[in-house]
Amino acid sequence: MDSRKKISKLLNMSNVEKEWFRYYGITEKRKDSLFRDHTHPNSIFNSSSETSLTLFLLGNIDGWSQPSINMESPRDKDSRWARSFFEKLVGCDEDITDMAKENTFWQSSIISDVLDLSKCDLKKNILLFELELYNKALHLGKKNSRYNISFLDISGNRRWVQYDAVVFLPNAEKVIFFESKLNSDISTNFKNYSRVNQMIKGLEAAHLLTEYEKSPYHNWDFRYVIICPKLLDDYDITRYNKTADSIGEYLVKYNDLLNDRYKDCVNKECYPELFKSFIKETPDKISKLYWKDLGRLLKDENHHFFADYFMKLKGAGFGKNRLEGLKKKFKEAGINFNNKN
Repeated sequence: MDSRKKISKLLNMSNVEKEWFRYYGITEKRKDSLFRDHTHPNSIFNSSSETSLTLFLLGNIDGWSQPSINMESPRDKDSRWARSFFEKLVGCDEDITDMAKENTFWQSSIISDVLDLSKCDLKKNILLFELELYNKALHLGKKNSRYNISFLDISGNRRWVQYDAVVFLPNAEKVIFFESKLNSDISTNFKNYSRVNQMIKGLEAAHLLTEYEKSPYHNWDFRYVIICPKLLDDYDITRYNKTADSIGEYLVKYNDLLNDRYKDCVNKECYPELFKSFIKETPDKISKLYWKDLGRLLKDENHHFFADYFMKLKGAGFGKNRLEGLKKKFKEAGINFNNKN
């Protein structure tokens, strides 16, 4: 079976364009890793791979429609982010690409209510995976924008924050940032700053991208969404759940951390001026989505969605061990993939 047929089966794509992955911001290397052995962290058969789970579910919710609409690829042939794409996204190019697409999933109450999308124009929503915010293309080459996505001085870092998925809503001037969790929890070990909470770092980057006056996305709105298993949330055993539920307390502690441990490393361009709005506005920007609800959304559209999916994989010759790893991942996410309600 050739690569495109494998992708069609694995990701449930009805029409696989040759360069499909570039339209979702996926590198060719990452695309190829989906086929790897179940021990590879990005393999779709890895029962703990939250990145491949995010790709599968959000890609299907998006209908894998981006390669078929009239838009430029966000990544070029060398897998680099394309500045011209982001210029069109923020309306800097007079010849704005018509990216309109019809998709009802993003408008469903399961997603729309949680993401606060009820009043948003969703016709030009663009879904990208694993977007690193510290890159020239996104900021249209402006260093003063790229360096100011943290209250810390990050000028010595090549990378700073990467989200599992991002949805741009250019008509509504809004960005949805997704952080996916399956078996992992938020980390605190980053280059030069070993005590910074991953969730706080993601929130501050989203806030500053849309709040900093020299950013191309100044005055846009944002939403920060954690996708996680409901079971872990119910028992309150993860740091991200505790952080989300007590965000005001954590933001105050982060301010203390900046003043006590990193007072010589703060980004004077943003701190403390924009920290006040960060504390005030951030608590209302956080949402949670459960994997099981995303799975239910697909089943509501087609009750046999997962049964048909596994039947196709079995018919394509994917081994039992690989399929068991995939089923285990769905189970751990809390997704009911059986036909029973």
